[in-house]
Parts: sequence; structure tokens; C-alpha cells
Amino acid sequence: MADTRHSPAFSARLRAAVAVGDYATVIRLARCERGLTQDQLGAQIGYSAATISRFETGRQVLHDVETLRLLARGLEIPASWLGLSPLAPYDTVHDRRMPALPEGMPIRVESLVAAEEEAVQRRQFLAGLASITTTTLLTGEQSADAATVARRLESLLMGTAGSEAAPAVSVVELRRSLVTAKVVFDASRYDELSLILPRIVTAAHSTVDRLSGQNRDQALIQLSDAYALASELAVKLNQDGMAWVAADRALAAANRSGDPVSVGGASRSVAIAMRRQGRHEGAVALLTHAALGLGADTGEPDPEVLATYAALLCTAAYSCAQNGRRTQAIELIGEAEQAADRLPDTDRRGRLPTPANVGVYRIGIHTALGEPGVALDHARRVNHQLLPTPERQARYRIDTARAWAQYGRPNQAVQALLTAERTAPQEITRPSVAAMISGMLYGPGPTTAELRALAVRNGIT
Repeated sequence: MADTRHSPAFSARLRAAVAVGDYATVIRLARCERGLTQDQLGAQIGYSAATISRFETGRQVLHDVETLRLLARGLEIPASWLGLSPLAPYDTVHDRRMPALPEGMPIRVESLVAAEEEAVQRRQFLAGLASITTTTLLTGEQSADAATVARRLESLLMGTAGSEAAPAVSVVELRRSLVTAKVVFDASRYDELSLILPRIVTAAHSTVDRLSGQNRDQALIQLSDAYALASELAVKLNQDGMAWVAADRALAAANRSGDPVSVGGASRSVAIAMRRQGRHEGAVALLTHAALGLGADTGEPDPEVLATYAALLCTAAYSCAQNGRRTQAIELIGEAEQAADRLPDTDRRGRLPTPANVGVYRIGIHTALGEPGVALDHARRVNHQLLPTPERQARYRIDTARAWAQYGRPNQAVQALLTAERTAPQEITRPSVAAMISGMLYGPGPTTAELRALAVRNGIT
């Protein structure tokens, strides 16, 4: 392949994107400047146009080295422009340096010294996240009771946590840090998440303030995702007020970004907070309005849009069930199942509403409707091996335990909770789960040694 580093086809905008490590923009601009459509690029490297679109918008984070190399070859750009070490002859040692920007090109910093200081700050931010994760795993400092985690979350919402240690970073770095945070959430390590999230939120705000145009919109998407994750954490802690505040901020950022998937996801967070405050009708109205606004009920929508659509319907169905509206709940969860069946297999299925994940919602819906026998029947149908994250696996066991308890079989409920505890210990310490354990402990009938021991481990005496 010819050396294309100094081709006039590569614009200053593309070189600037390389310079700041915005790989999604690099892919988009390089494709456009090569005169390729998303279909054409996808056909060259074996991906659909929809997947190329997700790469270019940053909705799908690129981790796979081989995919990045395929993109580099398809776009005829050095692999180092996508953050990889050189392998091809045209990508020499010299080329590993970011390409020089043309003279006179406007950049966001006033001097090379300022640029270097900004780069150091970005590295310090990421190093700070890494040190938090590594230190807590090695020393156990992440271990904290629910009150401590709630205080950390409150500091995040008040803007009093991590403000000095989280400067503006690139959108790519924000996205990567959020991927890390979501992995921590999926592992049910909520105390560790409460340490990471404040730095991410503070950095996201700083980044939004520094950018403009499409880059600013992408940063707003990351800010919305960070607040939505904070809202999920608040829900886990039964901190409903903080959940609503964080969800509202997520929706505000999403609306500013103009991204329909972010708006849908943030609307779901707001609706969950509303439902937990007893505002079931308003929650369902918001969820169904957001779902219909995606236009995913017909045609062949982008998988990310379809996944958001299915998630909105799952939450709407559960909200209807909690409000005693059985017919609407069954109709909505049925539509969610159909949407989940239309989703392609991807490496991100752990956070998507797969058929197995929707099956878990079925358990909760029928338990909320006072139909524990039906809920247990659905529980038997769920293949828990298709629930790839500890958080989802534990949620399946806990929802099954609720159904067993309602069915009058506390021993089976305890066994389900013990399995959840082995999978994700912090899920069992949630206030709502502790209330269920307490109800069985002080309810009618004898108690087992396993139940009493489980209660003691959760601080219930």
C-alpha cells in the first residue's frame, strides 16, 4: 500500500482528530475523504453499514485490535492513527508520532507547552481512575457500607467530589472511562463505582465546556451516560431522591446532545425514578412516548436504537405491573420480547435486553401482579448462563427469591439468595433485599440456620 501520510486528501480536520485521539472522527473523516460510503467501507472489511455508523458516532467503542487494523487498511491510513502500533511497511517508527498540523490551523491550545500540559492532565486523569481500581482491589479500600456510598453519590450530585483531580479530557478518554465504570457496575462493585463516578462526571463537565460542534455533542452523550449510571447506583441504594436528580441531569445532557438513543436511555432513568416515587402513570407515559419516538417498531432500525426501544418497553411493562395494569404489562413485555429477538448477536449483549434479560423482567412483572406461580414458571425458562454479567445473574436470583417468598416457600427463596450472594455479594446488601430477608426472618413459621446467618451478614439481628 502506498504511503498516504502526506496526501492532500487528508484534511486539517482529520489530522486534528488524529492529534487528539478522537478515533471515531478519524474513521468518519477518512472514509468521507476517500469518497467511500458506509456500505462500501463495511463491504471491504466485513461489517454492515449500521456497524460502521456506530463506529463513527462512538456509540460502539472499538477495543478489538484486528477490527482497528481492518479499518486502517480499508481507509488506507496508518494504523497508528487509530492508536495501534505499526505493523505495515508504510507505518514506520517515525509515523508513530501524531501527524503535524498545517501551519495556521486553529487549535484548542495556545502553545505547545499548553498542549503538553493538557496531555499530562489527561494521563493523570486516566491514571487516577486506574489507581483507584487497582488500589481498592489490592487493599480492600473500596469496601464501604451503604451510607458511605450514598455520601459519595451525594457529593457527586453536589459537585463537591473530585473537582481538582478531573481536568478536561478527550471524548475518547471519557468513553473509555465510562466503559470501565459500566464494567464495575455490571460486576456489582457499587462501592468501587462510587469512587470512580465523581471523577468521570467532573471531567465530562469540563470536557463539554471546552468543546463545540459534533465533539461537544459526543461529550454530552458521555455526560448523560455518566449521570444515568449514577441514577442506577442511587436506585441500588434505595436513594430515590438522588436517583431522580441524577436522571434529570442525564436527560438534560441527552437533550442538549440531540442523540435519540441517549434521550431514550435518559428518559428510562427518569421514568424509573418516577415509578419509585409512585408516579406510575407518568412513568409509563414517558417511557412509551420515548419508545415511539425512536421509530424502532417497524423496519430495520440500528441495533442500538432497537436495544433502547426494547429496554424502554421492559421498564414500561414493569411499571404497569406495579400499578396493577396487567393487560398493558403483558402487551408491553411481549413487544419487548419481539424487539429483543430482532437484535443481532454482539459482544455487548451483556448490557442489551436479550431474550434472557427480558425473561428476568417477566419474573418481576408477574411477582408484582401477585402471580408468583407464573413468575416461577418463567424463572424456570430463563437460561441463566445467557446472563453474562454478575449483576444480571444476581438480579435473576433475587427476583426468583421474591417469587418463592410470595409463593410461601421461604427455604427456596433463601437458596436463591445464597446463590445471588455467591455471584455478587453487594447485590444482597441492597436495602430492598435486606427488607426481604428481614420479612422472612420475622415472618410466621420457623427460620433456618441459613436464613439467620444470611441476616447476620446483612446486619439484620
